[in-house]
Amino acid sequence: MSLSLLDAAYCVVHDYPGGAASLAPRMGKGASSLSHEVTATGTAKLGLLDAEKITQLTGDMRILSAFAGNAGMMLVSLPECSEGGLSKDAMTRLSEVAMEFAQMCAAVAGSVADGHVTNNELLQIDRDCGELISSVYAMRKAVAQLNC
Repeated sequence: MSLSLLDAAYCVVHDYPGGAASLAPRMGKGASSLSHEVTATGTAKLGLLDAEKITQLTGDMRILSAFAGNAGMMLVSLPECSEGGLSKDAMTRLSEVAMEFAQMCAAVAGSVADGHVTNNELLQIDRDCGELISSVYAMRKAVAQLNC
């Protein structure tokens, strides 16, 4: 299920508190310019760097997610690596990977049990897969700390 990049950009800009009128000045643009860019009015086009800036300013990943989905890819959030997060030992991280894997298996088994997978079930499986990948990455970082 893919979403048009332009639709995603429009939604991100207009769902931002205050919409284009509030976001545009933070980008160094006029509100009508930004509105025209996300609707492709006339010759206005939203540039790649502006799309990145919108994503960073809003914290909304819909543009990036649409881009990834349209390319047959998915986004996976990397774990935050704070002091406490990196000091966890490798075996603790390994047990977290096992728990995430069990959750993903349960979601898949529950979803396919009736021979049909709903959109919501597929979204949950996607989230569980992403969390598993993130846990594997965190475990790998913990193991790498032991590599002397």
